[in-house]
Amino acid sequence: MNILPVLDLLRQKIGLNPESVGPASVEKAVLEHIKTSGAADVDDYIRKIHESPAELKKLIESVVVPETSFFRNRIPFVTLKDYLRRFVLNKRPGKPVRILCVPCSTGEEPYSIAMTLFDMKLPASQFFIHAGDISEQALQFARLGVYSPYSFRGHDLDFRKTYFSKQDDTYILNKEIRDAVQFEHLNVLSDNFLPGHEPYDIIFCRNLLIYFDDGIKGKAIKALSKHLSGDGVLFVGHAEGGKIPQYGYASLDYPMSFAFAREEYAKTINGALNINTPAKKELLPPAPAQHPAAKPKLFNDTGKITPVIEKSGKNAAEEENAKKSPKNENLSKAKELAGKGAFDEVLAICEKLLSEGAESAEIYYLLGQAVESAGNILMAEEYLKKAIYLDADFYDALTHLSLLYDRMGSPEKAVSFRKRAQRVKSRNT
Repeated sequence: MNILPVLDLLRQKIGLNPESVGPASVEKAVLEHIKTSGAADVDDYIRKIHESPAELKKLIESVVVPETSFFRNRIPFVTLKDYLRRFVLNKRPGKPVRILCVPCSTGEEPYSIAMTLFDMKLPASQFFIHAGDISEQALQFARLGVYSPYSFRGHDLDFRKTYFSKQDDTYILNKEIRDAVQFEHLNVLSDNFLPGHEPYDIIFCRNLLIYFDDGIKGKAIKALSKHLSGDGVLFVGHAEGGKIPQYGYASLDYPMSFAFAREEYAKTINGALNINTPAKKELLPPAPAQHPAAKPKLFNDTGKITPVIEKSGKNAAEEENAKKSPKNENLSKAKELAGKGAFDEVLAICEKLLSEGAESAEIYYLLGQAVESAGNILMAEEYLKKAIYLDADFYDALTHLSLLYDRMGSPEKAVSFRKRAQRVKSRNT
């Protein structure tokens, strides 16, 4: 059964690129919905979707990815606190800070923002948090504010004692935090996205753009830009910063925060920031332990990346010049450092490359190794998935991700990626 018309419809409605979440899982969901809808064929199912918004909503609910947790990748929240204190609150006393969080999934991220602001002793009257998602089910869950232990990851869980009460095996969010966030059904790709709203000072849009192809990604960034104030800050996911500078933004000098502002405003902020200030030191991730070059490795040589190389059509002189470009030289340096286990330096180089608009499977693969060495398994998973998204035949990334899933206790995923790696290897031997 040819389901391409349904996939095209999903791309138009929610921007979904099936490769980003796994084409097999999307295909399975589509086929199940065609069957349960009673449609005679794909054309009949498309007709049902156009006639029934409820049918489209059911399909969307089955393919969205509600992966989130409280204070996921904590550094952006530290950045938010420092940025507001130094550049916003003291310059406009009394004016509420407007923050948009989209997609908000089941609420963990906007509630984390609210807890951050309460930790700063900001009264609820001094901020407005607007959170939106395309999934009605996720929004219903978010409004309840009742969470399982899975929503709390990492070691720093002191906030749970302050803002939650435990009941059996669940945690109930305090009413003051629930009341601080306004939830709404939103689709960033809709022509009717946020009509009549004032601009926002801060926009969190993390781990949405990775599911879009370049065309849809650009449409989403432009939509967000329309609603970000001239001196506003945009936070994106760690695998999403590569395209942002193409739309008039520059990275803020807050390490590993993936925070951007329009170029002129970014110059002002970056000029005021100083790496030696206590606030800036707090933002720096802990340096992972240096590993000697003789340490046993998972692969024959993890410092060497050997994805399938496509023919570029360049002549020898052009290829030689490309190798000598600053970006390629930095990437080569990062590979060399990875082979020596100097992953703190690898992180710095790769983050700089992303902030300059460079984006490649090799960069994300290196980042995956680097953050894994520091113990951040979830971030390593996302970086490796991004590397494979950019190069589906990246053997080392496929193998590394399969081993990572073994460590995470996900044998089915581990086997799936191991098989993919074996297919790549057999095609190239």
